[in-house]
Amino acid sequence: MLVFDFEFNEPDMLCQDSHRDYTSIIVQPEKHSMPSSCPHCGSKMYRHGRYTRKLKEMPVYPDTTYTLIIKAQRYRCPECGFTLRQEIPNRYPGTNITKRVAAWIKAFLNAKFPVSQIEDITGIHWDTIRKIQEELISQALNEYEDLRIKNGYRPKYLAIDEFAIRKMHKYATCVMDLEKGHVIWAGLGRAKADFEHFFKDIPTDYLEQVEAVAMDMNASYNLLVEQYLPQATIVYDRYHMQAQFGREVIGTTRLEAVKVHRKQADQLIIQAECETQNETREMLEAQAKEEKRIASLLKKSRWTLLKNSKKLKDSEQQKLATILESHKEVAICYAMKEEMIRLYELRNEQQARDGWLNWFSAAKASGIPALVKFAQLKEKRLLGLVAHATIPISTGKLEGFNNVIKTAKRTAYGYLNNEFFLRLIRYLSLPKV
Repeated sequence: MLVFDFEFNEPDMLCQDSHRDYTSIIVQPEKHSMPSSCPHCGSKMYRHGRYTRKLKEMPVYPDTTYTLIIKAQRYRCPECGFTLRQEIPNRYPGTNITKRVAAWIKAFLNAKFPVSQIEDITGIHWDTIRKIQEELISQALNEYEDLRIKNGYRPKYLAIDEFAIRKMHKYATCVMDLEKGHVIWAGLGRAKADFEHFFKDIPTDYLEQVEAVAMDMNASYNLLVEQYLPQATIVYDRYHMQAQFGREVIGTTRLEAVKVHRKQADQLIIQAECETQNETREMLEAQAKEEKRIASLLKKSRWTLLKNSKKLKDSEQQKLATILESHKEVAICYAMKEEMIRLYELRNEQQARDGWLNWFSAAKASGIPALVKFAQLKEKRLLGLVAHATIPISTGKLEGFNNVIKTAKRTAYGYLNNEFFLRLIRYLSLPKV
């Protein structure tokens, strides 16, 4: 219990000064009897002066800072020299703030307030807030782990994906339990040696019931899952497959067509400049203008070509029809994209196998360089593509959680301590129970 030595005046709220008002309150712990004996030698202890501790208290008004100046007793053993301080019951362990402030900080952190905003509200240094946040994260992770052990829970479906931890191609890898939505592991890097730490950090018995793992076609993930989880089926994610096809096949083919139209437009302009007859010159200029219009239409049609045909608006469908009628290679790539979507919706393994084999044969027979190269690379991953028919899992939930990670990075303006950031990711993914 704390006893106030005197009353204090509240700060003048009419003051327009931008700096914080500081008010100090001198208090002292309630007097109690001296310790009966020294905990080391058993001798009687005596008072040995007083000590002062300053604790930050929660401000009552905005832009104010309240400090408790606590004066307490110190005791000393005359035999062994051991000193003992009178306990301050209102102090939060390991800090110079009160338990009331710590409770408010925890409430702000649970409400997803950025540390900078909590510092502005409470007047507490961000390093102290970060320390409380680390304790909160450790407590939550330990409680969840104890609950998991108590229930004997084992994950069945996992998802693996990387995300950018900072600029200059610095990546980290996440492994999520798809049933619970919890990130069970996060580590720096995406190479084979980096991802191998997952199997060393996570107990073997925890992964013994894993039935399937969703991932992109990262060779490092593939090899290590086959090595450490031989019982698990690898399922290649639909999102990454379609995104890569859209980028490397449809995108490349579309831009090649744009270059052709622009080149033809330039040639027509040169011919028009050399032409002496007005009618012929006007005709050539009109043709060049049309080539530029088609090139611009193709250039702006990226999302129209990538979008699911069932979700296109009427105006987009007309635009798409115009493009496909006049560009054979783009039309073939678009048709292959739609067939890929259909194959991912199949739930029969044999139908999926036959469908993918026909898809790869048609792609290689098309003669389109980007499509042929894509088919040759992906045909080697046939088993993982067919597996989606019987185990329709994906990394979609983990991809969605990447937005939470980006928000955490943005609100904190980045993290210098990578280990803390990785633990924060696991904390943010904890199920709400």
